[in-house]
Amino acid sequence: MKKTVWVGALLVIAAALSIAGYRYMADRKADLVIIGTELEGMYMARRAHDLGLDVTVLETDDGVGGQLLRGEMIYLDETFDDKGNSLVQGSIKQLFQDYYAGNIRKLKDFQTYFNGLVRGIPIIRQATLTAAEKENGAIRSLTYQNGKGRTRTIEADYFVDNTDNGALVNLLGVERKPGLEALYQNPQKEYMSATYMMKFKNVDWQTFYGQFWKMNKAERMTMYGPETYVDANIAYGFPPIVARYEPKNPDKVNLRGLNILNQKDGEIIINALQVYDVDPSDPETVARAMSYAREEMPRIRDHLKKHITGFQNLELNGEPEYLYIREYDHYPTEYTLEASDLLGGDMFWDNVSIGGYFIDIQGSRSNREGFAIGRPDKYGMPLRSYLLKEADNVILTGKLVGATPVAYGSARIQPNGSLAAESIGVLISRLEGTGIGLKQVTPDIMSAFQQEMRASYGVELQPGKGNNKIEGMSPEDIAELNAGHITLLGNKNQARTLPFIRVYYNNNEVKFTAHKPVIVDGKTWTPVEELMSAFGAQRIRIDLDRNEIQYTRTDDPDRVRTILAPIHILNNRVLVNLREISDLFGYKTYWDNLNRVITIYSDEPVPQQPS
Repeated sequence: MKKTVWVGALLVIAAALSIAGYRYMADRKADLVIIGTELEGMYMARRAHDLGLDVTVLETDDGVGGQLLRGEMIYLDETFDDKGNSLVQGSIKQLFQDYYAGNIRKLKDFQTYFNGLVRGIPIIRQATLTAAEKENGAIRSLTYQNGKGRTRTIEADYFVDNTDNGALVNLLGVERKPGLEALYQNPQKEYMSATYMMKFKNVDWQTFYGQFWKMNKAERMTMYGPETYVDANIAYGFPPIVARYEPKNPDKVNLRGLNILNQKDGEIIINALQVYDVDPSDPETVARAMSYAREEMPRIRDHLKKHITGFQNLELNGEPEYLYIREYDHYPTEYTLEASDLLGGDMFWDNVSIGGYFIDIQGSRSNREGFAIGRPDKYGMPLRSYLLKEADNVILTGKLVGATPVAYGSARIQPNGSLAAESIGVLISRLEGTGIGLKQVTPDIMSAFQQEMRASYGVELQPGKGNNKIEGMSPEDIAELNAGHITLLGNKNQARTLPFIRVYYNNNEVKFTAHKPVIVDGKTWTPVEELMSAFGAQRIRIDLDRNEIQYTRTDDPDRVRTILAPIHILNNRVLVNLREISDLFGYKTYWDNLNRVITIYSDEPVPQQPS
C-alpha cells in the first residue's frame, strides 16, 4: 500500500514537472519581442542581440523581409543634405555601399544580405497575434497562434510593432489618427498608393545610357524631363513619357515617374506602378490591387518599348510576391513630427536618427499624381516619435513613425527609420538593469547615449541644426504648410497646391496627368505640355537656359514657332504661367475664385462656368 502511494506521488510530481516544463516553453520570457520583419526593425534586433539581449521575432506571414524581399522594393532611396552629403548612417550604410558597388542588385543578393542580418535571431513565422496582457500601463505578454495552430505566450520588457499593417497596435485597440483623408477632406480613409514593382528583362542599358547623354540639354529635357537622370546603375524621372501612358484601369492604378534599377544581365526593376485603395490589414484589397497591376504590365511594357531607346526588346520578368506598402495608419506617439520640424531643420534632445529626403506625398485616390511639400536639409527624429502613447513599453518602427500625414512623406524613408531602430536597440541594452524605461530617459542619459553612438559606431545624432527653410514665414503660413496646402520652392517662393485648380478650354477640362496647376505669388502655373497641347501645339521643345519654348501647330505642322516665357521647375515638370501663355495664343482667361476654376476663351463675353 505504501509502495503504491509512493509511486503514485512520484507520478503526480512527474506530471507537475512536465506541466511546468510545458508552461515554461509556452510562456517564454525575452528582453525584446519584435513583430514583423521589415528591414528597419531587423537592425534593432541585430544590435540588441549582439549586445546580449534576448530577442525574438514574430512574423505574422509565412515569408520574411516585408517591403524589401516580399515587395521587392529594392530601388534604394538615399538621404542627402543640401550640400549633397549622404545622411545614411549606421549598419544600413554598408547595404548602400554594396548596392552602389553592384554587389547587391538582384533579389537573391538582398535575400543573402537579409539572412546575414538576422542570423542567430529566432524568427517564428505565421504567428497570429490573439491577445495582449496589460499591467500598469505596459504590455506584459503576447499570446499568439503559431503555424501549427498551437497557442503560445511570450513575455518581454519591450514589444515592437515592425509591420506595415500595425498588427500589434491594432491588437491593442489603439485609435488611429486622421490620415490623408483629412488633407483631401475625404470622408473615407485614404493612404498613399501602394506600388507593384515592375520586373523586366532584355534591356540594353549601355545603349539607353549612351543615347541619353548624347542628346543636348534641350533635347534631353524635352524628351525625358528637366530633372531626369541616368547613370550606369540607376535612372529616374521621365515624366513626359509617363504622361503619355493611358492606364487600362485609371481609377485604380497610375504610372508615375520611373525609378529604374539596373540589375545587370539586361534585367531591371522599376518603382512606378501605383495602385490605389490598398489597406494592408485587409488581404482582399491587396489581392485586388495585385490583379489590377498585372493587367497593366503588358501595356506598360509596350509603352516603354516604344518610347525609350534601349528598351526595344523589353519583356516581362516575373512578378513580386507582394506589394510595396507605402503608408498605413498613423497612431498617437509621445511626439508627432510636423512638416515645419523637418523644413525648419530642427534637432531634438532625444534624437535617435538624422532624417533627410524631400516631403513626398505620393498619389492616392483623391490626388492621382501626388505632390511635394519641400526639400529639408537635415532634421532630427526624436525617440518620442517611436514610442506609442498608449503603452509604456511599445516601440514603433519604420512606417509607423509618429508623423503627420504630411511630414510622413519624408520621415517614412528607410535610412531614416533604420538608424532610429538601430539606435533604440543600443539604448535599450544601455538601460538594461537600471530600472529606467525608454519613456523615463533624461537629457543627460540621452547625451551620454549619443556620445556612445558617436564613439562606438561612428553615428552622429547631434550634427547641429539643419538649414531653416521656413525662416520668416508667418504662423499662419506655417500652419498651412503643416496642413499640406503650401509647397516651398527652391527660390523660397511658395506654391499653393490645395484645393486643386481646374482649367477649362473650349468648354472641355484640360487634364493634367502628372502635376496639378499651382499658384505661385498669386499667379497660376501649369505643366507646359498639357496646356499648349490643348491649344493645338505639338512637337513642343523647351530650352531652359533661354526660357524658350519651340513648337509647331496641328494646323501648320511645318512651321516652327518660338515663344519666350518664364518657367518654373517643380517635381521634374516644366511649369509655365497660364495667363501669359494664353495671351500669347490670343486667348483670355477668367478666374472663378470661389470654385477655383479658370476658363480660357477667345470671345469677349465671359462664358458660363462649367458645373
